[in-house]
Amino acid sequence: MAERKTGPDLAGLQVILPRTPDRAAPMVDELRRHGAAVSLMPLIDFQFPADTAALDTALKSLRNGRFAWVVFTSVTTVRAMVRRCAALGVPAATAVPAGTRIAAVGTGTRQALEEIGLDVDLMPEGDHSARGLAASWPHPEDSDPEGAALRILLPQADLADPALRTDLDGLGWDVHAVTAYCTVDYPATGVRFTPEVPASEDLLTPEAFAAAPAGPRAVVLTSPSIVRRFLRLCSPVPPQTLLVAIGDSTAAQMEQQGLSPHAVAAQPTPAGIARALAVAVSTGPLT
Repeated sequence: MAERKTGPDLAGLQVILPRTPDRAAPMVDELRRHGAAVSLMPLIDFQFPADTAALDTALKSLRNGRFAWVVFTSVTTVRAMVRRCAALGVPAATAVPAGTRIAAVGTGTRQALEEIGLDVDLMPEGDHSARGLAASWPHPEDSDPEGAALRILLPQADLADPALRTDLDGLGWDVHAVTAYCTVDYPATGVRFTPEVPASEDLLTPEAFAAAPAGPRAVVLTSPSIVRRFLRLCSPVPPQTLLVAIGDSTAAQMEQQGLSPHAVAAQPTPAGIARALAVAVSTGPLT
């Protein structure tokens, strides 16, 4: 007897994910499990900053126990750290000393850390976002004379939303933010640290997306930078296109650009995206 599907019914829905295969696999599997046809259309890529001196210095200080916490907000941040540690001759599993606690945003980030041998001490349970992490962050209780017990290392993208740093600063922590990677147009032309896309992978281009016959489709916008890149390459948005935002910050960027999302995922997870797509389909309008 066939296994009964549970959850939203996305049968027949064409979904466009603006991600590379290495970053999209869990979401692709989830959406296809609910009947959607999924195409990948990479719009952004990641590379190291031209000068990694600040990042390298921060990683050395981290390994020497100069921080009470280190925060990883994405799988991409973990990959950047692993690659720079290798360049410095440091095994990634030893990059964070035993006395430093690790915080992560999202199950994918936690899994990436666990795969290299690092255990996560704090991850938001309900809201799997930077906002949720800030809401669940402990208040500082005491500090050593030099203040090391209050120091947090926050490696992040060059375009990172400053809200998390601001929130942690507001709680009394000393946050050291450092650029771990830069967000650039796909494909990156600088020093990449993400997996190469196989030549055999059939990816949708913005040109092909814009030229496709009009019809019901959904695009999942997964970050503010994706919103900007999507509008730059795909405007005007073809009729009957449903737009789903992965979270509030992405939805806010859409609104700033004159777009209203048809749905916003309550959780930035594959299951959360599937539910948001079902809401978008049911409420439309497809015009």
